[in-house]
Amino acid sequence: MKLNSKEYVILSIVIAAWGVIFITSGTIMSQSKKTVVKKVYNVDVQAEQISQIQLKKNEVLLKEVTIEEGTPISTNIKDYLENPDQITEEMLKELAEGLDTSKVNVNQPGTYPYKIKYKKKVYEGKIIVKAKELPKITITLKEKRMPTTGSISRNIRDYINEEISDEVYNNMILDLREVIAHQKIPGRYKYSIIYNDVTYYGDFIIMEPVETNTTAVACPSGTTLNPVTNKCE
Repeated sequence: MKLNSKEYVILSIVIAAWGVIFITSGTIMSQSKKTVVKKVYNVDVQAEQISQIQLKKNEVLLKEVTIEEGTPISTNIKDYLENPDQITEEMLKELAEGLDTSKVNVNQPGTYPYKIKYKKKVYEGKIIVKAKELPKITITLKEKRMPTTGSISRNIRDYINEEISDEVYNNMILDLREVIAHQKIPGRYKYSIIYNDVTYYGDFIIMEPVETNTTAVACPSGTTLNPVTNKCE
């Protein structure tokens, strides 16, 4: 069938009209679909955030607490929690009532358990009691002299040039074994003092006693007593 010019024009207008209708419908449907997806996505994200916040508020996370030897144990429940700012005041009060640190010995270094009871749950954590750190000092030792007839002092302060506190004194170990073993034998021997894992060495000289009219004076080997000055020369 052959179309004339007028029919060609009419057919072109109809086809163009349908094309506009299809394009417009597609655009409207596309926009409508995007809007729905966006709304669903926003609702899902908000619901997930609310769920996470609620979970954190109800979660009890305990710390591993470290204290120094001799330090009193804290009674503040917040010192034992990782997330105290996310827990309500009412819940904090109940947790504090359930705090149990009875197995911790603050005077003995070590690792101890502690518990927090809340409703029907029991949460367990650790308290580490570390040894008290000693003052950091450096000492120098004296050269000691004693006749074979003398007595050996066990007072650590008699061997140290510096003044020391009682805390330092009580944590020092004096080793006089070599001197004691040769107490009656003239010679030069070693003694030591251990403090804070450091060993210091000193000399201890055992000498022959020298008799005078009134007292016995000890002179080092190779010297003699001058009766005029009463000194070893």
